[in-house]
Amino acid sequence: MNLKHVFLNVIATGLMAQTPEAWVRQTDLATGQIYDTPIVGTGGSYTAPVRVNETGSLYELFARGTAWDTNVYLLDTKLIGTYNPVVSVTIDTEDDYVRGDPTGTTFVKRTRADRPYTMNIHVEGLVEASTSTAERTVYLAVNGRNFDATTYSGLNQPQYLLEDSNLENGDYVFGPLYHQLNSPTVSSGNGEQSFTIVRYASYLVPDTILMQPKIEIWPVPVATAANVSPGQVFIDRIPSIVVSFQHLYPDSRTYVQLYKGGQVLGTVGTLVNGTERRFGRHYNPEQVEEPTNVPQSFSISIDDLSNYTPDDGHYTLEVITHTPFFNRAPERLFHVTFEVDRVITSRGQISTREVGAAP
Repeated sequence: MNLKHVFLNVIATGLMAQTPEAWVRQTDLATGQIYDTPIVGTGGSYTAPVRVNETGSLYELFARGTAWDTNVYLLDTKLIGTYNPVVSVTIDTEDDYVRGDPTGTTFVKRTRADRPYTMNIHVEGLVEASTSTAERTVYLAVNGRNFDATTYSGLNQPQYLLEDSNLENGDYVFGPLYHQLNSPTVSSGNGEQSFTIVRYASYLVPDTILMQPKIEIWPVPVATAANVSPGQVFIDRIPSIVVSFQHLYPDSRTYVQLYKGGQVLGTVGTLVNGTERRFGRHYNPEQVEEPTNVPQSFSISIDDLSNYTPDDGHYTLEVITHTPFFNRAPERLFHVTFEVDRVITSRGQISTREVGAAP
């Protein structure tokens, strides 16, 4: 391959009193020979003195300070050769959240433990006919890391290998995929999976990470209620009901609702005042501070449930959540049906009997 021009710009800094002496160093990776070419003025186009062979050449732009500054600075590097693998990765979930640049190398996506995702990998620039593994393939490692169950942090948590493989030139579509974290159950998955793609060491170039995107896995939320049980009958004021939420998704709207009658999935009831919680930018468009990006767990107390049950009969209490999943349709986390019977009716028979006179 003939290298026509390599454009490397000399950057002037405030530490340099004037334009420094600069040069490009070409290292032939096949022979190890080094060629230095001076750069004059403020930089511009550069023509390599030696033809680039199949192995490739490493180009380094150096500049030397002037006056009091005699240090040598490495300003830029470029690796040019016929073996130069390029990889791109996309991860698609039902949640459009992304942290970092999705077209970059280290972005982070997220999903819920029970929901699928897909991953697309494109590889090019490898030498397909080569007998060398390093030239023909790149290495893919899928690693897992569990998060702390309380803080949802991966700090100081160990990483473990889930699977690995070699990828050649081409397009790879994986999906639908589900998380592989070593959690007690699928729904309790809490952590991250990283997808590290590595260029194998070759021609004096060490193993090099090309891509390392990640996907965060958050547990399926659950809810429970204390001081009420299925079929319970309240003949007086309903006591304080404590509802506990665990792992509410960081993009969610969750609330408690009540309606008369037995449970019927999909029923729209009366929202119990003070129980609604909204997390994430979607449900808080006017929020000034940065929204949370981890699940939320807490408890709330409902002290006025009797105000929502003016008539005697059966009532159903439900905890409902909306998330990016299922097109933000309502999902039921908990329900309980109880009875209110404030009117106590006694039924019986009254009988009389004659008592004979004493002899």
